[in-house]
Amino acid sequence: MLKQPGTTYCSVALLFALLLLAACSPRERKPFFEADISDIPADTLRISRYEEMLFSLDPMKLRQEIAPHVEEFYFFLEEEVDDPSSLQLLYNYITDPFLIGLYEDTREAWPRLDDLSATLGKAFRFYRHHFPEQETPRVYTYVSGLDYQMPVLLAENHLVIGLDNYLGAGYPVYGQIGIPRYMAHWMQPAMVAVDVAAVLAERHLAQAGFRPETLLDHMIHQGKKLYFIDCLLPRTADTTKISYTGGQMEWMQRNQGRVWAYKLDNELLYSGDHAAIQNFITQAPFTSAFSRHSAPRTGSWLGWQIVREYMRRNPEVSLQELLHETDSGKLLHQARFRPG
Repeated sequence: MLKQPGTTYCSVALLFALLLLAACSPRERKPFFEADISDIPADTLRISRYEEMLFSLDPMKLRQEIAPHVEEFYFFLEEEVDDPSSLQLLYNYITDPFLIGLYEDTREAWPRLDDLSATLGKAFRFYRHHFPEQETPRVYTYVSGLDYQMPVLLAENHLVIGLDNYLGAGYPVYGQIGIPRYMAHWMQPAMVAVDVAAVLAERHLAQAGFRPETLLDHMIHQGKKLYFIDCLLPRTADTTKISYTGGQMEWMQRNQGRVWAYKLDNELLYSGDHAAIQNFITQAPFTSAFSRHSAPRTGSWLGWQIVREYMRRNPEVSLQELLHETDSGKLLHQARFRPG
C-alpha cells in the first residue's frame, strides 16, 4: 500500500510538536518564584520524635527512664523532671487511653519520617536562600491530643508538629470529636510541609509589624503568606497550598472576575468591616456571599494573585522586602491586577 505524499513528514512534525508541548507544559515549567538553591548545602534534616520516646517509657519508672532523654527533648522537659507535679502530668499523659490510641494510630500512619524529612529539608534550603541570617529550626513531632487549630507550633526556633493532626481525611476519630468535615478533609500528610511554611510566614509577617485594617490589607497579608509558601514549596500544587479541592479551584478560576467585581461594586476593598473581612479570609466550606458551591477564602486567593503579579513584575524585590512592604494600595497598583 502506497503512503500519501508528506505522511512521514507530517507524522514527524506532529511528534515533534507533541514533544515540545510536553516539554513546555505547566507541570514541568519552573515557577518564577522558585529560587536557585544549588549553592545551599543539602544537609539531612533530623526530626526528633518526642511521642515515640514518651510512650515507650514505663509509667511506673518515669523519673529514671526519662532522664537519658532530657538533653534531646529539653524544649519539652526543661528541668521539670525533678518536679513531682510535672512528672504527674507526664504520667497522666502517657497513661491516658485516648492519647495512647492516638499514638498507636500515629505510629501506624507515620512509621518513618524519611519523606517528610526530605520535603522539609528542601523547604529549609529555600528558606535559607531567602533568609540567610536565620537559623534552621529544630524539628520535633509529638501527639497533640488533636489540637487541630494549631497543628504546628513554632517557639524559640523549635518547630513542633502534631502528627495526630495528619492521619488522613477518613480517620474516624476526627468526625467523632466534632471536627468539621471541610477541615478534616485537609488533615492529611501532604499538608504538613504547607503548615510548616505557613507558621514560618506568620513569624516573619509578625516581625514586619504591619497590622491589617481594611479588607485589601487582609487580602494582601494573606497573599504574602501564600507567596511565602510558594517560595518554600514551589512545586507543591496550588490546591494544596490554599486547601482547595479541585472543584473549588475550578470555581475560583472561573469566577475570580465576578468575585473581584463584587468587592469593588460593594466598596469592600477599603472597608474595615470585621464580618466582611472574615467572610472572605477565613477557612470555611464556601463563601457565604456567593453560592454553597463557591470556593472559600476568595479574598485570600485574590490577594495571592495580586502578590504573585506584583512579584512577577518586580523581580528585583526580595521576599524579605515584600513582607515589609506595608502599602497595600501600592502593591495592588503595581501588580496591575486584572482578573479574567
